Amino acid sequence: MTVAARPSLPTVQGSAPPAPRARTSFERVGPEDQFHDYVLGAYTPVAPAEGKLRSLALLVESFALAGLEEEGLRLVRCVREGLGAFRTVWGVKRVHATEAMAWELYFYDWERAHADVSLPRLREILAPSVDVDAREPFPLPWHMVSIEVSSEALAQRGRVAAHVYIDMRSYELSGDKFTFENVYTFHDPRTEVDMILHRLRSSVHFDPDRDGLATLMPPPLRRCGKMCVANKRASDAVYFSRIRTPALTWFLRTHGWPEALASLTTTQAAALDHLLWDVGLDFDRAGGVVSPRKTGIYGSF
Repeated sequence: MTVAARPSLPTVQGSAPPAPRARTSFERVGPEDQFHDYVLGAYTPVAPAEGKLRSLALLVESFALAGLEEEGLRLVRCVREGLGAFRTVWGVKRVHATEAMAWELYFYDWERAHADVSLPRLREILAPSVDVDAREPFPLPWHMVSIEVSSEALAQRGRVAAHVYIDMRSYELSGDKFTFENVYTFHDPRTEVDMILHRLRSSVHFDPDRDGLATLMPPPLRRCGKMCVANKRASDAVYFSRIRTPALTWFLRTHGWPEALASLTTTQAAALDHLLWDVGLDFDRAGGVVSPRKTGIYGSF
């Protein structure tokens, strides 16, 4: 496993860091905890873990920052009661233009061996929190399904679509209608850097004469374990898997996430130093230069 060096962090001027918004006590790692990246691949903690914070702390804090802590905890509880622990990947997304946050839950079944991971079952499990409106026309060979939840949907038990992932492609499934979303490829940054650079330079949003690759491959994230490049309908994206907590702090502050969330990763640095994280950014050419339009962070529970 490649371990990222500690990047320098942007300096934040002012008074003491804000206290966490969450009223709930953050969960602690137990002796039977499992650790997964955003494709539900298991990893070994990079420091002693027992008694420290679970990655769930950042998810709960994001719910609290949106004023939806109770609703978010209910969503997590529904998943745990329906599927059990350590089977779900969570993501928090932030749209830069509006500063709106949304959440996404990812459910994997690589070998299609788990009967409890199906669209009808997920709809049943999540019913107390959201109404999943997605119906397969016939059994599809997907390896993962995700459910994205906006703050409005979480607050009002709103209707949401599903996203199905099949052979490096993803589709939104709303009702019984499919909409193509993206195609993506995974790469090892140690052995496939030329392919990564080719994929990024081939983006319609990247002008090699005007844009710098450091915007899309910033040095603090380059020593990740895996990279993913995606081509989407209105943007492209790049993801960095298995980064250390200081790199996550750099990412949050660089991309303007709420300081309460970024500060949690520094004030609780010793309690989060065992974890690896995944991050991603969607980019386009807003303003005539390649720039992030949405960023996301990922953990598991």
